[in-house]
Amino acid sequence: MAPVTANTDPDVLLRIEGVSKVFDGVVKAVDNVSLTVPKGKIYALVGSSGCGKSTLLRMLAGFETPTSGRIYLSGQDITDLTPYQRPVNMMFQSYALFPHLSVWDNVAFGLRRDGLRKGELAERVDAMLNLVQLSKYGKRKPHQLSGGQQQRVALARSLAKRPTLLLLDEPLGALDKKLRETTQFELVNIIEQVGVTCVLVTHDQEEAMTMACSIAVMDEGSLLQVGTPDEIYETPNSRFVASFIGNVNIFEGTVVEDEPDHITVRCAECMHYVGHGITGSPGMEVAVVLRPEKIQLTRERPADEYNWCAGEVVEIAYFGAHSTYHIKLPTGMILKVQQSNLTRKAADDLTWGDHVYAHWTRDAMVVLTE
Repeated sequence: MAPVTANTDPDVLLRIEGVSKVFDGVVKAVDNVSLTVPKGKIYALVGSSGCGKSTLLRMLAGFETPTSGRIYLSGQDITDLTPYQRPVNMMFQSYALFPHLSVWDNVAFGLRRDGLRKGELAERVDAMLNLVQLSKYGKRKPHQLSGGQQQRVALARSLAKRPTLLLLDEPLGALDKKLRETTQFELVNIIEQVGVTCVLVTHDQEEAMTMACSIAVMDEGSLLQVGTPDEIYETPNSRFVASFIGNVNIFEGTVVEDEPDHITVRCAECMHYVGHGITGSPGMEVAVVLRPEKIQLTRERPADEYNWCAGEVVEIAYFGAHSTYHIKLPTGMILKVQQSNLTRKAADDLTWGDHVYAHWTRDAMVVLTE
């Protein structure tokens, strides 16, 4: 076993250093990943299926052994420890509740295996059921509960052993959309009350944005960007991150002018004037990223020389609080625009086939060189 290593930062609970995982000597599921997770925070790993996020989570739990790299928890090297030797608990998407046991006994199961004294065990289980607001359901079997209630039982069982690190693998994947939205906030509140550090794996970008303090975006085994939800959304560092987190319009173009306080980019669809510079030069090929909700639609042509284009409304989707418009530009590009529905529908609202102008401000865009 590797020696215990002192943690140089007392606020950091988990350190992953250069971790890789290779299967069959060929497939690199995780590729040289390094990150730190602060104490008491919820940290999300996101990415499309097969990106390596679940493999990384399984290495934290001890179900997989890294091919290279080290994992430290509270300063101790746990890379080679078995799952039972780690102060870590993992909650699976399926919840893995025992159908023949009551809710109370499901929560008590791990504590009994640890040999906890009867009185302390009962006190701990009752406290956990009270925490997840299921005290009156203790005698029921899992099949007598709703999906959201089963999820809370699984969480109570995971927290009962007081883990230093809680791992959540698609914890809300089995719930319908409305229940997921409600349960997201419940789960965050419970985790914050307990004060446990949590690493969450999800492919649902909205779930990560809602629940996590920090997000790590993965693709093909590598970490592409780490940051707060607003940093990931507003300042993506690559086309992949921009496309994966939220809806986006990406214009391909060429730098015309690059100054410290602005940059102009010529695209086939329009000329962009961006209110910040980049480390580039005229003639460089770049991508201009523009979120749909930052675009305005009008019937009148904007007076500005920059940051607008004209097209035809070809699709409209009404979502109550907002509507999404697809605008077909002369180049064939489909521009996605999201408008808030601040008033009730009026007779002069935009409709299919209308000719419109889309325009946006100078600080609405991000310029990417990767």
